[in-house]
Amino acid sequence: MSALLALDTSTEWASVAIFDGAAVLAEETWHAQRRHAEDLFPTIERLLTLSRQQIGTVDKVAVATGPGSFTGLRVAIAAAQGLARGNGAALVGISTLDVLAYPHASSKLRTCPLLPAGRSEYYAALYQERNRKWARRSPFIVGSLVDLCRQIGTHTLFVGEIDAEGESTLRDLLGPLALFAPPASRMRRAGYLAELGWNELAERKQAPLGALEPIYVRQPAMGGSFAQPFTPPPADDAALGLPKRTA
Repeated sequence: MSALLALDTSTEWASVAIFDGAAVLAEETWHAQRRHAEDLFPTIERLLTLSRQQIGTVDKVAVATGPGSFTGLRVAIAAAQGLARGNGAALVGISTLDVLAYPHASSKLRTCPLLPAGRSEYYAALYQERNRKWARRSPFIVGSLVDLCRQIGTHTLFVGEIDAEGESTLRDLLGPLALFAPPASRMRRAGYLAELGWNELAERKQAPLGALEPIYVRQPAMGGSFAQPFTPPPADDAALGLPKRTA
């Protein structure tokens, strides 16, 4: 039996799932804060038991590659590389913002996932359906909510890690253009990461073990406007879920 293990420790929230290509067999999402390294492997063991799987049946690994916390991202990526190497499993990296946006594709709404970047800033990107294809339509950027809202001129669904203050700010800045998914559906779930990873690997987009790196978005990233045309990265980078590096 084939199984995929999905690992996400991108922020203070973490998630792990086991997927068999048809169903999420087990999943856990929790507020890890800074305890990713302590929590991750006990969680993996617990989910293997719940799903009645053995570590040897894991022949695929998907990992969230950010943007996010420097330390948090490294925990899941190192674990994914170790598990893939030990099991001879296929490995794929998926952007954390892609994971957040993915479950909202069927809404057909322009969607903006947000992740905390520190100093009252957020990581963000825009996703939208065009010609019946749902995809990221902007670079990854980082900035304050005020900066981000300057780039938004139409109804946009916000998802991700948005606290009450952030939601209030977005409503004040955008009025009726700001739409919000219910709190439970804003959360980042490894089950969605697992689906995306499975689909990537079905297209043979496997990442070399040593090539998988976190996505870091650094200032001055607001120079990349949501309104500017976006050229997808080359095929090799796209396979890893990696954008062009921002200095």
